Amino acid sequence: MRTRVIICMPGPNFLREKPTEKGYWGFVRSKKDYEYEKEKVLNEFKSLVDSLKREGYDIELLPHIEISCTDEGYAKVYKLSEELLEADINVVLPFSFHRPCIEAITALSKNTIIFDKFNPMYSGTLFAPPLVKEYEQYGFRNILIVEGNWKELKRIIRVVYALSKIRESRVVIVGPPNRGFGGLKTFKKNLEIFKFKPIFYTYDEFVELFNKLWKDENIIKEAKKIIDNIVKKAKRVVEPTEEKLLRATVYYLTLKRLIEDNRADWITVNCLSELIARTGATPCLAFALFNDNGIVATCEADPTMFTLHYLLTRLALKPAVFVDPTVNEGENILILAHCTSPLKVLGYDKPQVPYEVRTHHESNTGATVKPEYPKGIVTIAGFDFNLSKMIIVKGMAIGSPNLRICRAQIKVKVSNAHRVLENWQGFHWVYVYGDYVEELKILARIIRVTPIVIE
Repeated sequence: MRTRVIICMPGPNFLREKPTEKGYWGFVRSKKDYEYEKEKVLNEFKSLVDSLKREGYDIELLPHIEISCTDEGYAKVYKLSEELLEADINVVLPFSFHRPCIEAITALSKNTIIFDKFNPMYSGTLFAPPLVKEYEQYGFRNILIVEGNWKELKRIIRVVYALSKIRESRVVIVGPPNRGFGGLKTFKKNLEIFKFKPIFYTYDEFVELFNKLWKDENIIKEAKKIIDNIVKKAKRVVEPTEEKLLRATVYYLTLKRLIEDNRADWITVNCLSELIARTGATPCLAFALFNDNGIVATCEADPTMFTLHYLLTRLALKPAVFVDPTVNEGENILILAHCTSPLKVLGYDKPQVPYEVRTHHESNTGATVKPEYPKGIVTIAGFDFNLSKMIIVKGMAIGSPNLRICRAQIKVKVSNAHRVLENWQGFHWVYVYGDYVEELKILARIIRVTPIVIE
């Protein structure tokens, strides 16, 4: 993702060697004022970007641009259209707030953040809010204000980073989008909002490749090495036989081939289908392996949740977990479960959590992992079927039960389970370790979704 700082310079009267005696809403009175603050804030912004890079975000800081925000400078803004459109985010520092210039900058930017400070006070603190509110009436949600809050600026950058990644992503889809969770109507809406590239495979194409790899001695050798590594690290293997493990792993290598052939970073399979009978496996183990390695793998070709799964993974820079949610109102607890889960839930650079090796619960085929999840804050989110609402829940993971439901189970204590039930959205949800409530509220604003927050 690319970001750039745009500095709106004050007029010539405020850039003289001698401080002007004329008043203006904002601190700049001389060239010295301007040069000192410009150098200071550019260094502060560079430090913020460097910290995001250290966290793992792939961000490029483009050279800053200074624009004279005057009637004369306004005409020159349009000549900078190529540079303005080059960045995914333009962060505008309004040392001067010349409205025609600011409007031209926002019109020629993919996303605009007007960043003000109170010490010293920037002129945008007075003029930016009315402008942004006016633009919101026309449906624009990608013009945001940050008033002296570097943490908020960082949150917005994380969100725009995730949006920029999904727009350049390629998703492999095996089978049709699932009609039980919104089907093609929801899929079409996702495609229009997020602009990713889908690559479809039929069940027949997948099974043909699976059978081909199943007969390949080299593939079987590779699969056995993967199995040995999984079993060696597991606390125990419960149901899976040697053949079930092998079929699950060849399933993984089949999907891996499709991902590599298409240079994709995202995959989903309409898996509770004829594929189980035709392969003797499910993608549960495969998806655990993919999600641990940065490939977003979403179950059941769910067109309502597969984009939010991708976005939350890229936003948090750690594997998000796709789940069936259930509510225990009496104890203020959610039980979130599915038959696949990443093991590096605390981060790609963190150790795997302990796990058992099990089969897929409903079919007793293939193989999967049952993690022992650590305690900690988690953020849960889910879209409704027409992508107009998003439930956002913060809770505390408190254990991994062993109920007769999907294998990977986590118990989450929430503030108000009744409110969660009343505000249910969609079918599946996703969660990630850490507090990302504010980031999801920003995401909801940008993509014009109503957030329902339960903390």
